[in-house]
Amino acid sequence: MMIRNISKRCHQFHYTPTTIFNGKTVLTSLIHTHSNPNQNELYECKWKNHQPQQQQQQDEEKPAFQISHPWPEWVDLMECLLKKGHFHAEGNPFLNPCLGSKESNLIRTACLNFGRDHSHLLRFLSRKDIGVIVTFGCPSLDRKVINSGKRLRAYAGIDEGNVCSSCNLRGNCERAFVNAREDEGGRTVDVMRIILTYGLDPIIGSVDNKPSLNKMVKESVRRLLKKIVECSTEDRNPNFSDTAEVAIKEVHPNPQDKGKKNGPMKQGDWLCPKYGFISN
Repeated sequence: MMIRNISKRCHQFHYTPTTIFNGKTVLTSLIHTHSNPNQNELYECKWKNHQPQQQQQQDEEKPAFQISHPWPEWVDLMECLLKKGHFHAEGNPFLNPCLGSKESNLIRTACLNFGRDHSHLLRFLSRKDIGVIVTFGCPSLDRKVINSGKRLRAYAGIDEGNVCSSCNLRGNCERAFVNAREDEGGRTVDVMRIILTYGLDPIIGSVDNKPSLNKMVKESVRRLLKKIVECSTEDRNPNFSDTAEVAIKEVHPNPQDKGKKNGPMKQGDWLCPKYGFISN
């Protein structure tokens, strides 16, 4: 018994082959649009049933929330905080598309905890940019913001009296013209507190001193944000101790150690009389 395919007919892109079996012509396929008018619908239905599965996989890879801000560097910092788990305890504030005071408090807490956990980052941040973000006065009347501003001005070598005399908030500030304590040094968490005050302004209007939010300050804030994210994502030196004690000692050394050198001085080096470290 031998079956031989002798002809094919094409009807609307569907083939209907015929065979001769024992001298009789037999249809070996009945699939064409007239015998099965819903054939195209079946194929379309199968495609539609399969498509959501692929779409679901793609949707799972995409974040279920969106972070919106005028500064891309701020968005990068928020994504960095999310990846490092700083929102796990209290929840992701960006699940709510309309950020309010509750979500802003979550962001503030995460930023400050990040600053405390990464105290060593201060050494990598531009002292010039740090000075710029506090040289036009404190952005807010919040007591902790004011104290951080004073510490950073002392760290950057900016005269406190000159800043307070031109600050719009001096009439309502309880600590106007008061210098930072001598035993306090600038810290990473102080930088984060000033930065987040400026960064939250488009969301909740956190800046009381509007003239301080000028182009120069915005540019310095964004450069600091970029550097903070870059340094936090780089591999840390395993020989470096990530503690607040190390950072504070470098920024504000023990007066008894003043004048001591940690390494040999070379030609052109000089010893900073204020902080006690070798500069070149």
